[in-house]
Amino acid sequence: MNTSLYNGISGLKSSQFYMDVIGNNIANVSTNGYKGSTAEISNLFSSTLAGTHNASSNNIGLGASHLATALDMSQGILQNTDNTFDLALSGEGWFGVLGADGNTYYTRAGSFSLDGSGNLVDDSGNYLLATLGNNIATTSLDAETLAKFGQYYKNGTTTSVTPYAVTALDNVPLGTVGNQSRVTLPDLLYYPPVATSEVSYGANLDPTITVDKVTLALDSADYPATVTASATNTVSLNGTVSNTTAAYQPKEGDVISVTLSDINGNTMTINTTLDENLEWSISNYDASALDLSQALEVSAATIQTEQEVATEKHYTVSIIGPDGDKDLLDMTFTKVVPQGSSGTIWNAEVNVYSFYENYDSTKTYDPEEYYVDESTNKVYEIVDTQTGVLTFGGAGELTSNTIPTLDNGGTSLELDLGTIGGYDGLISSTSIAKSNVVTSNGTVEGFLTGYGMDENGNVIAEFSNGKSAAVAKVAVYHFQNDQGLTSVSSNLFAQSANSGEAIFYTDKNGETFLGTTIASNTLEGSNVSLATALTELIIVQKAYSASSKSVTTSDELLKNAINMKS
Repeated sequence: MNTSLYNGISGLKSSQFYMDVIGNNIANVSTNGYKGSTAEISNLFSSTLAGTHNASSNNIGLGASHLATALDMSQGILQNTDNTFDLALSGEGWFGVLGADGNTYYTRAGSFSLDGSGNLVDDSGNYLLATLGNNIATTSLDAETLAKFGQYYKNGTTTSVTPYAVTALDNVPLGTVGNQSRVTLPDLLYYPPVATSEVSYGANLDPTITVDKVTLALDSADYPATVTASATNTVSLNGTVSNTTAAYQPKEGDVISVTLSDINGNTMTINTTLDENLEWSISNYDASALDLSQALEVSAATIQTEQEVATEKHYTVSIIGPDGDKDLLDMTFTKVVPQGSSGTIWNAEVNVYSFYENYDSTKTYDPEEYYVDESTNKVYEIVDTQTGVLTFGGAGELTSNTIPTLDNGGTSLELDLGTIGGYDGLISSTSIAKSNVVTSNGTVEGFLTGYGMDENGNVIAEFSNGKSAAVAKVAVYHFQNDQGLTSVSSNLFAQSANSGEAIFYTDKNGETFLGTTIASNTLEGSNVSLATALTELIIVQKAYSASSKSVTTSDELLKNAINMKS
């Protein structure tokens, strides 16, 4: 009878323990990242009443006892939120947080935010642990750039802000377990400008021959320097165009114009034409309108003819200067004429223009130092000028390029106009259609617009220039035995001898990696099923009632046994 009494009491105690566990689960059904517990109950050692050689056992149990609680590590429901730093682990693993006591704790509750100092903390003020990119540092900026950050106001006075600069980084490699730190995110972060160092340009320098009327100066060897009038006040002179190389296709009928000047500066222009031998002459022309007391000077002589004219192509590319301004790369290509029977040659002049100021009509700008863009009314300083020659084959392919490297305000600028022998850059063809295509590097300055997360667990700084940089990687810790972790609060755990030390996963090359996916703007809810917990509560309630009945029944039996004596 005593055994049955104690069995009932142990049942009451075990049921109470089970109810406490279930009650705690139900209380945390809405706790983010909460992992439910399961009560583990074991029976006590039994008493053997007969020998072990009997055909059947007649062991009597000595009741039950609560043994331990086991964590349910199943995934909780993922819920979307509006907070960038609400993080959820889709899979196994734990976030690490640094407590105020200096100890590291582990949690699945990923509700993080920035505190007043820019640290990423959880709801209890514990610091989120991550690998830092070490690419943020204080910087010095000029007054104009600082003004773009604005001012802080404190105690009624204006104080200049302290800016930070970031170095571009695509991914922060996850460090070792012992090399994790709190994450501090400044709200005044600057993305420094990067000067353009590479420009690639593709276009078609159309070699179609264009013929037009042109007026060319005759070579001085093709006409006399002076003319003496005859007694009848007439002049006669002749010449040729054989030395005038600029006229490469002169022909009979081309107009020759000769200007005569007297000692008083008066002039007279006489026209004639070339003959079939490409010679010209003027005979007995009345020059009485001039002072003929001294020989007349031939001050000018030209030929008007039709021939191929040089085609000119002009392209402008926006580039980034060292100071972050949008500057210009100006390219002018002039076809060499006459064009050969196969292929073309183009002279090139390339300029780097740095923005100087808006055009001021009251100023005079030296063309050797400044370029005035009349279409935009902007004035640019000429930083560098380089010349070269491009040659193209008969099929339009680029065969040579002698344009040297340019200077972009101290940064070397490579101009890629295509592969020699290829068609990927500039071509010169009448049959190949090619659109103008330009690519360049370089970045204007950027100001922080916000922080985000990527799918690799990186904390990303985003800037007004469209650029972004990884600044930290959130750590994900793993354990040999997750259920061996010691519960510190409803969603905070500490490692123990039973859980083993925290580890990071490594690949075959020894590189650490997260081993799970971190979702931002997402929280993991409790994995407790309220329906299951309430059902278990009913069962435990029945067991508790039954155990209590066992105690009262044993008590009645003891009373009867005592009464039998009397």
